[in-house]
Amino acid sequence: MRRLIVIGGMAPSSFCFDRNEYSSVIAADSGYDTARSLSIPVDSVVGDLDSTKYRSEIEALGFRACSHDKDLSDTELALSLGSGDYDLLGGGEGRIDHTLSLFSTFSRMGWPRYWFMRCDTIATVSGEVKIEAEKGTELSFFSPDGEKTVHSSGLVWELDSFPLSLTSVSLSNRMKGNELSLRIDGRIMMRMKVEDFPHIRIEQC
Repeated sequence: MRRLIVIGGMAPSSFCFDRNEYSSVIAADSGYDTARSLSIPVDSVVGDLDSTKYRSEIEALGFRACSHDKDLSDTELALSLGSGDYDLLGGGEGRIDHTLSLFSTFSRMGWPRYWFMRCDTIATVSGEVKIEAEKGTELSFFSPDGEKTVHSSGLVWELDSFPLSLTSVSLSNRMKGNELSLRIDGRIMMRMKVEDFPHIRIEQC
């Protein structure tokens, strides 16, 4: 089972939370506010608690703030509790330095399976991938962790040995039918609209 890490920044306005899908729910600082607003019960709260509106409530639950002068970010502290797969909730539409810091964190501490934000859902995919969705579904592809080569079958603008990186992005591509096949040399991130995510089936072969 995987962890759900909830952080500050913009999150979806609703979230279909299944307790059976996650071994633990960890909130990082104002991620507690996000979890609270979405009625998601948390198992742990970490961070210096300088951003949350509910510090006294968190401390009443038995969680204590760490020092503001620390080596790890609040997100890194959350990821350090446990290991293995995780989904990330929050962190969207915020400061660019925070976003770049998250990409650095992913490279060092592992990539999320899914990253749920207010406007975007991002899936980490690798190897052979099959995707089913409605014709015209918009998808973007990028690699925040070095150059990766991608081959596709089923996009309006096919990726034929396309070198994905942060400087070479397949932006606002579209599915030309209901099925898409990807072959990826490594891991990449695939962005979709948050409202499209429930209607997309992703199979890692």
